[in-house]
Amino acid sequence: MKRAYKMEINPTDEQKSKIHRTIGVSRFVYNFYIARNKEIYERKGKFISGMDFSKWLNNEYIPNNQEVKWIKEVSSKATKQAIMNGDKAFRDFFKKAKGFPKFKKKKNQDVKAYFPKNNKTDWTLERHRVKIPTLGWVRLKEFGYIPINSVVKSGTVSQKADRYYVSILVEEDDKKVYKSTNEGLGIDLGVKEFAVCSDGSKFKNINKTSTVKKIEKKLKREQRKLSRKYESLKIRNKNIKEGRATGQNIQKQIVKVQKLHQRLTNIRTDYI
Repeated sequence: MKRAYKMEINPTDEQKSKIHRTIGVSRFVYNFYIARNKEIYERKGKFISGMDFSKWLNNEYIPNNQEVKWIKEVSSKATKQAIMNGDKAFRDFFKKAKGFPKFKKKKNQDVKAYFPKNNKTDWTLERHRVKIPTLGWVRLKEFGYIPINSVVKSGTVSQKADRYYVSILVEEDDKKVYKSTNEGLGIDLGVKEFAVCSDGSKFKNINKTSTVKKIEKKLKREQRKLSRKYESLKIRNKNIKEGRATGQNIQKQIVKVQKLHQRLTNIRTDYI
């Protein structure tokens, strides 16, 4: 039986640097694949597969454009996985399962770094740490959460605000499922109340609590501050591309907004 786990990690500064580099390259390659496909479609009316793009990127584009040789600084398997994620996005679009693939934005932090297994000791689990390929041993913030005898099939590292998380897929022994002798319970999800059960019990809407409202109010205030900083920066420098954060104060403000978003997400997830 396969089961997914996600937990917060506490990497060193050197490990953080490698994570940032891998995430950055993965985002660039993914966006490059999307842009390249749009360009080819407009000229020739067809798309290229992830495998064909990967061959073109490594055999033609990078050798002839030394200014992007930094792509080779991270694992080739990590960049290939980013390309195949783009390939899947296009396939879902063709199946009409999803919309046209969108570019990944740095401020959204929606890119995961794929760290492939290179040898038997990679992705080794211990009670308080995990061995991630190329990063080495990384401490976990939650001890004993994952069974140490689990076999890791794959794993990724992501960042939200200033916090880092590892997501792994493990192979576990099948667990016996016991049939319940209790009567069923009907649950109705609503807007006024989060949930109303058939036995009469009610669960309040977490979004209407004073804590969430206070954080949402603060989030709006910090978002307005961020917008003003962007406008001020564009006025001072007309050459700054819109949406590109270069000022140190803007970067700090972005982290503030991201932290508030993450705090709201954590509150809602814990409540569920």
